[in-house]
Amino acid sequence: MSDYPVVITSSDGYWPTVKVMTWLIQKHWKPAPRVIVGGFSDPPFDLPKKWSFFSCGKQEDYPLSKWSDAVIKLLEGIGEEVALLMLDDMWPVRGVDTRALDVAYGWMHQFKNVAKFELGADRLYAHGCDLHYARCAHLDIIKSMPGSPYHLSTMPGFWRVEHLLSVMVPGESPWDLELQGTTRLAHRSDLDVLGTRQWPLKVTLGHRGGDSKGLLLDEITPAEVDAMQAGGYFDRWGRESRQTD
Repeated sequence: MSDYPVVITSSDGYWPTVKVMTWLIQKHWKPAPRVIVGGFSDPPFDLPKKWSFFSCGKQEDYPLSKWSDAVIKLLEGIGEEVALLMLDDMWPVRGVDTRALDVAYGWMHQFKNVAKFELGADRLYAHGCDLHYARCAHLDIIKSMPGSPYHLSTMPGFWRVEHLLSVMVPGESPWDLELQGTTRLAHRSDLDVLGTRQWPLKVTLGHRGGDSKGLLLDEITPAEVDAMQAGGYFDRWGRESRQTD
């Protein structure tokens, strides 16, 4: 089995969001991955086994417009060649196909021209994708065309760290990186972005539209919501967080 690092970006005000992530990863991701949380102040609760924390410094030095500065510091500081990068509200909602993740991680190490191996359905439903690029094990591997929207997406996926850093610049928000970074990555004819038909890591966005005042839990089962509610995981938001739009 691959010992890949899952790198989760977060910030001081989003530790409750990370706490929900700990519960869902421990339920759906087996065997448990090695997780690095990148943020600022130390976590206010004990992280699970195999989880660690990397501080990028003081949060006041990294407003949202300098989100990319903090991520650059995180990626340079952890010393990983390939990492599975996720944002803190990208919560897994079903069993993770860890066999597929092992295949993708191995592919990244074999083919070093691959910048990203996307693990959700973002590339599958993007326009201009080669749906018959390759097969490996039980995976149908697809290739994102440089002209596809969000060719550089922040949705979960393995990144070769040096390639991601090569198209990142200081002074960008996550949305700036997706939009402007897509153009920069699209001009790198030497780098490929891949995905699969199989959707091995399905996540929901707990804070859709960047709204941290409430949660959208419609893709999490009622039993899971009840269990987390009983454990105090939603205390920050209250019971109204169970409502969906």
